[in-house]
Amino acid sequence: MSDPAPGRSVESRGGGPEEAGGRDTRSRLVEAAARLFARDGFRRVTVREICGEADANVASVSYYFGDKLGLYREVVRGAIERIQGADPTIEAPAGSSAEARVRHYVRTFLPRLARPAGPAVWMQRIMGHEMQEPTPLAPWIAERVVLPRVRYLADAVAELLGCEPEDPRVRRCVISLQAQCLFYMPNRFRREALPGWREPSDEELARVAEHVAAFSLAGIRHLARRGEADG
Repeated sequence: MSDPAPGRSVESRGGGPEEAGGRDTRSRLVEAAARLFARDGFRRVTVREICGEADANVASVSYYFGDKLGLYREVVRGAIERIQGADPTIEAPAGSSAEARVRHYVRTFLPRLARPAGPAVWMQRIMGHEMQEPTPLAPWIAERVVLPRVRYLADAVAELLGCEPEDPRVRRCVISLQAQCLFYMPNRFRREALPGWREPSDEELARVAEHVAAFSLAGIRHLARRGEADG
């Protein structure tokens, strides 16, 4: 089927580009794709499924986004913009010490991982699929979602160690910090496989964040006292 002519409706039915609820075809496609990509991953979702969910003609994805990958990019871009617009994770108060920046990161990042809401839910699930089956957008996603946080932590850790951010010790510290936070992401396997596991309350998450920050900072201080050069 050829692309619809510019300005013409691509609705599978209905008399115009907007339905009674006021959402146009493009918006419905993005919303439907977000649900399906988050649930099943990019590779397992078809354009036909998305258009069926959005009640749109199959030509509409090509018309508005070029192809399925273009639609996926739009879904991810929108989620990232909304998350970053309200994400205090790497926005410690001006003038904060390196130690305060690390504490701020853990206190904000860990609870948000454990209690995702809004677009963060979709983004977390999409990231899970990306880790299992990276798409061509993986580098683009990493540059916007992962690397800003890694750089933020690396700068703080390097300051605490008295070395350059490229030092291998910095990388290992950042990985350790991230891993401790990531453990508390919603995880069905952990919930069902570990006897006695209970999802922590908000109060417990706050205590966990304090522990992770204190534990990590103690390790970083120890490395700083040793002052070892590690190639």
